[in-house]
Amino acid sequence: MRWLGLARRSLEIATDYVDNRESFGQPLAQREGVQWLLGEAAMEIQIGRLLTMHAAWKLDQGDFARKEVSMAKVSVADTLHKAVDTAIQLCGARGYSKDTPLEWIYRYARQARLVDGASEVHKMVFSRTLLAERTDFWHWGVEA
Repeated sequence: MRWLGLARRSLEIATDYVDNRESFGQPLAQREGVQWLLGEAAMEIQIGRLLTMHAAWKLDQGDFARKEVSMAKVSVADTLHKAVDTAIQLCGARGYSKDTPLEWIYRYARQARLVDGASEVHKMVFSRTLLAERTDFWHWGVEA
C-alpha cells in the first residue's frame, strides 16, 4: 500500500504542476497527451488498489493468497515506477531535481521490483498456479 501511496503522491505533484504550467498559452493539463499520461497512470493505480484489496481479503479469509499477493506485488511495483516516471516527465527537469520528492521516489521505485522477491519470481508463482489450477485460477473465492 505504501507503494500505491507514493504513486498517488507522484501524480498529485504532477497534476499540481501541469495545472499551473503554461505552454503556448494554455495550461499543460489541457493538452491531450498530458491527459493520456495522467489518465493511464491513474488507471494503473486503481488496478493496483483492487489487486491489493483482493489479496488482503483472501488473507482475511485464511487463505495464503500466494498468487494474489504475487500479482499485486508485481503490478504495484510496476505502477509505482510508471507513475513516478510519468510525473518526472510531466514536471521536466524540476521533477528530476531535488526540488520535489520525485527524484527520491524514482530511486525508491526501482528497488520495489526487487524487495519482497524479484518480480520474475512472483511471475513464476502465479504462472505455476495458472498451470496447476487452469480455469480455477480465475476463481475469486466467493460463491455466486
